[in-house]
Amino acid sequence: MTTAIETTLSEYDFIVVVDASGSMETEDVKGRSRWASVQETAEQFTRDLAKIDADGIGLVVFSGQGVDSYDGVNAQKLADVFASRRPRSSTPLAEALTEALKLAGKSDKKDFIIVFTDGVPDDQAAAAKVIRDAANKQETDDALTILFVQVGSDAAATRYLRSLDDDLKGAKFDIVDAKTVEEAEKFATTAELVLAAIND
Repeated sequence: MTTAIETTLSEYDFIVVVDASGSMETEDVKGRSRWASVQETAEQFTRDLAKIDADGIGLVVFSGQGVDSYDGVNAQKLADVFASRRPRSSTPLAEALTEALKLAGKSDKKDFIIVFTDGVPDDQAAAAKVIRDAANKQETDDALTILFVQVGSDAAATRYLRSLDDDLKGAKFDIVDAKTVEEAEKFATTAELVLAAIND
């Protein structure tokens, strides 16, 4: 039986954006690297969303060595992509968000982008501008939601992501929510985490 949450989320396409910058090798998540932690979280997220979004999710993996995007991704494909990448180089978040927005809008559904990142991006202002421009193109508040989940414990990253959530100036709609991994893991299910971000 379909729950009310699943009915709501069936109105969305989902895109997962994963930071593959060098700092993702840092081991500060329960004794494991941020990269290993985010792989497990992203795979669970993808498996859960496959029950709602049958045509697979969009996936963007980014570092200073390049931004790769994939469509129609299931949990196995996501595992294959992780196996082919090693964290290195810098954090071009603006470019990654631009690629994610290209995957968005592929259908009449609303779009939900979840970004797993651990640090401050190469160009903070550029990343904020991509989000602001997207928000200002929207017709409705819920047409696009971007949830940042911070991996690891970088205090500067926490401040930056919070600023996107709380202090993004010039945007017609507040489309950003930011959580630490610890905050995200307090939700009983992926669906509840996503719904909270949409409603925030």
